Amino acid sequence: MSEYFQIDNQAITDFLLRLLATRSYSTEESAAAQVLAEELAGFGFEVEVDDVGSVVGALVLGDGPTVLLDSHLDTVVVVDPTEWTRNPEGEIAAGRAYGRGAVDMKGPLAACVHGVAALRGLGVGKIVISGTVAEELVEGPALVRVAERVQPDFVVICEASAGRIAAGQRGRAELCIEVEGRSSHSAFPQVGLNAAEVMADVIAALRSVEGPTHPTLGEGILVLTDVMSQPYPGLSVVPERCVATYDRRTLVGETEEDVLRPVRTVVEAVTARWGTHGTVSIATDEYAAYTGTQIQAPNFAPAWLTAQDSVIVTAAMEGLRSAGLDAVVSHYRFCTNGSGTAGHLGIPTIGYGPGEEDQPHTVDESIALADLHAGARGYAAIVSALLRHGSTP
Repeated sequence: MSEYFQIDNQAITDFLLRLLATRSYSTEESAAAQVLAEELAGFGFEVEVDDVGSVVGALVLGDGPTVLLDSHLDTVVVVDPTEWTRNPEGEIAAGRAYGRGAVDMKGPLAACVHGVAALRGLGVGKIVISGTVAEELVEGPALVRVAERVQPDFVVICEASAGRIAAGQRGRAELCIEVEGRSSHSAFPQVGLNAAEVMADVIAALRSVEGPTHPTLGEGILVLTDVMSQPYPGLSVVPERCVATYDRRTLVGETEEDVLRPVRTVVEAVTARWGTHGTVSIATDEYAAYTGTQIQAPNFAPAWLTAQDSVIVTAAMEGLRSAGLDAVVSHYRFCTNGSGTAGHLGIPTIGYGPGEEDQPHTVDESIALADLHAGARGYAAIVSALLRHGSTP
């Protein structure tokens, strides 16, 4: 298969630098979408942009299965550029590419585009590349939109996996807990009911709740991420309402109700002792995409796990070995758009991407050029194997 792997490493690096130079915070991905669309069109992909702004490029090689490869276009923000020792808008130094999104996930995107473009002479199947939006806000919905239109046979999530095949991940649910109090002047707290103190007891009680565990994915942890009382700031007033947000890592097969039930039990018991009440719900993300489309999405991303003896995993391993690359199966420790394709839609899904998994969202985020270029070969190898295997009677 080496005849299909004529990949220009310098072109990959140059494309990555163009992506890094193009800011693409969540809901601000328009310019990066244009950069990606132009690159795909240059390789002969038929390019569309959907209603939320995700870029979808399709390359029909012949009869056979469809492989969809997804990278999200958005990045988290650079809070303080002066903290960086390298340019957050892209810089090459000491064999690494630095910049916001170098790993999460403009590096994998650059490697994916150039890697699978090398398969244009394969003659079988269809390759679709998506650059989806707003993944840093909520994992899954933008890719679900793409997958429902494309109807792929296989999906590859291009998040960094250190060059390993990621066959699953824990999911994520954002839980919103609200407790009610009764306001009063803080000089007379006995007249009111302090919602913040009620929430403090809720938080303490939730520390004793044991989450479920999975032999591969680990523990379904529950982590407090923020607390806000109202009114805020509370000058000389006992707060009448308090809201806490929790991040709950979900495991395979868990439903929204599975996640809510144990938390609700604790909240009901604690608030009853205070003579008040509280609610527990899955938070809803609401935002406007850069296209202007309004999005509402429950922040519940299912966990998923693809069997190691499945066609997608075994073919991907065969492909990597044929390209002289290590074929190791692992899983993601964070949440990805795979919650949409595997968790919601049940489409055979794996993850694969160059770059260390601890680099995303960091100051001086970077990817080794050697890993970037090897990743392109890996994408070509995996997709070639999936298209060939899927077309075999």
